[in-house]
Amino acid sequence: MNRKLLLFINLFAMLALMFSTGGHALAAPSADTIFTGYYTMMGHEGIGIIGDLGGTTHGATPPVGDYVTTSCRYINVANAAYRQYFLRYPLHLPNGVTITKISLFVADFNAAGTMYVHFMSRPWNSRTDADFTGSIGTSAGAAGDQVISRTLTTDVVVNNQTTQYWVDVMPTNSDDPGQMCVYSLQVTYTSNGAFLPLINNGG
Repeated sequence: MNRKLLLFINLFAMLALMFSTGGHALAAPSADTIFTGYYTMMGHEGIGIIGDLGGTTHGATPPVGDYVTTSCRYINVANAAYRQYFLRYPLHLPNGVTITKISLFVADFNAAGTMYVHFMSRPWNSRTDADFTGSIGTSAGAAGDQVISRTLTTDVVVNNQTTQYWVDVMPTNSDDPGQMCVYSLQVTYTSNGAFLPLINNGG
């Protein structure tokens, strides 16, 4: 074969390889960026609904207490039963991220009471809730300030186009409801760069 023709073919092949890899003939394709993010709310932030899940006062809004200097919020109803009242924290997370952990910083100085936490979701066009983690309970015996958390065993990929997400905190308490309150809530999530579109117009 003509030497000039062979040189031209090799040069053309090198240029084709370089342009197909974005200008670097020997560079490997870059992997999606993976990072961990944290979405945090104070105890007084983000509460969308405060109500009763099915007792005799269904739909009624109970009084809420707030230790202002520490932003620690509680349901100010004595002798509340489990699932009778809840504090609801709506979550506003980026599309496409994977939720990995739910954590709460709380106070529980009530020897007989427990605070239960549920991570929930619901399709926008449904009345059926999904409970991802089951209940997470505070330590028994008035353990004081503590962090309660649950690492999810199943991936929860956020899709705000179809689904809403929130956290419910439900106390069982005694004559002194102020002994149990929520300082802050944190959601840990990861992203690999594959974000879902917020609006899909079929394009």
